[in-house]
Formats: sequence, structure tokens, C-alpha cells
Amino acid sequence: MEEELKQRLSSKDIWVRALYMILFAIAYSIAEFVIIFLVIFQFLAILFTRHANEPLLKLGKSLSTYVLQLLRFQTFNTETRPFPFSDWPVEEMGDNRWLEDYSSEDDEPNDITEREVATDDEPVDASDDASDEESDDETKH
Repeated sequence: MEEELKQRLSSKDIWVRALYMILFAIAYSIAEFVIIFLVIFQFLAILFTRHANEPLLKLGKSLSTYVLQLLRFQTFNTETRPFPFSDWPVEEMGDNRWLEDYSSEDDEPNDITEREVATDDEPVDASDDASDEESDDETKH
């Protein structure tokens, strides 16, 4: 048992991986800072111009994929080392409503007003309830 532990502790592979994990922890911290900057900048861009900055959208998408790769390596879910030891993740831009002009919330469809909602909000006549109770009493006697 002790021999097995000594062999694992002296294994070069685990210590090299530990160094990569430290390197990727630093890369994660940098990526986190960049993502915070992207979030703030995109919010301000949408606030003032009513649409997002497309190059930053692409960067945000690839950076979020890179962070996923980092975390998968850090948590021992993969042995594939992320960038710079493999290619930078390139993601295709799908449909994104923020790439188009966004005029106002009033232009957006409102699910509540477009749905048919069944309500039982009709006023109840108190005299109808009283007459129903009287007729119930008469039938019991």
C-alpha cells in the first residue's frame, strides 16, 4: 500500500497536470474579467444603440465555450488541454434578437394579452346567495 502511494506521488504525469491546472486557473480568472467587461459593454451598447456589438457577441460566445473547456479540464472531465494547447473554440452565431434593431418593449408580443384566459371574475349577487340559502332551508323542513 505504501509503495503504491509513493508511486502515485512520484508520478510525473499528475504533477505536470497540476501545473497545467494552475495555468488554466489563471486563464479562467482572466477570462472571467473579460466576460465581466463584455457583459457591461454589451448592456450599454444595447441600452444606447438598441442592438448588440456583433464582434463582441462572437467573442463572448467563443469565450464562454473556452471557459467550459477550462472547467471540464479542471474538474478531470477531459484530458484535452484547452487553448493554447488546442485550437481556440469557434462558435457559429445563431439567431440572436439583439443583432436586430430593438425599438421598445411595446413592440414585443405580450403573451398575457395574446392568450385567451378564462376567468371567473364576474360579480356575485349577494341576494342570489341569500335566496338560495332560504330555499335550501325550506326544502329541509
